[in-house]
Amino acid sequence: MEVLVLVRDPDRYAEAIDAWRQSATVTQELRPWLALVSPAGPQVPEIPGTRWFAGDVPEDVLGELPPAARLFVAAWRQRQEPKDRPGDGLPWDTPGHLPPDRGD
Repeated sequence: MEVLVLVRDPDRYAEAIDAWRQSATVTQELRPWLALVSPAGPQVPEIPGTRWFAGDVPEDVLGELPPAARLFVAAWRQRQEPKDRPGDGLPWDTPGHLPPDRGD
């Protein structure tokens, strides 16, 4: 499971994320506001000075973030959506599909 961590006080970002590193793997960061983390166990820790989200981020929270942070959240949300890849996993010669271009 991956969760989005919001650091409430950007001046204390390093301290807050270091605390998360004690029980989770930090996979991406947008300093000094956000990080993506994968908790080590089934429980998500409660770290003072942070909030975490496993799904939707409330609009009032998004409204308090700068544009770069809102874009980070939007990209994270989009990555969680199921992919629509026609032909994914089918053999190359499946009727209606073309094999990759050999570059000839």
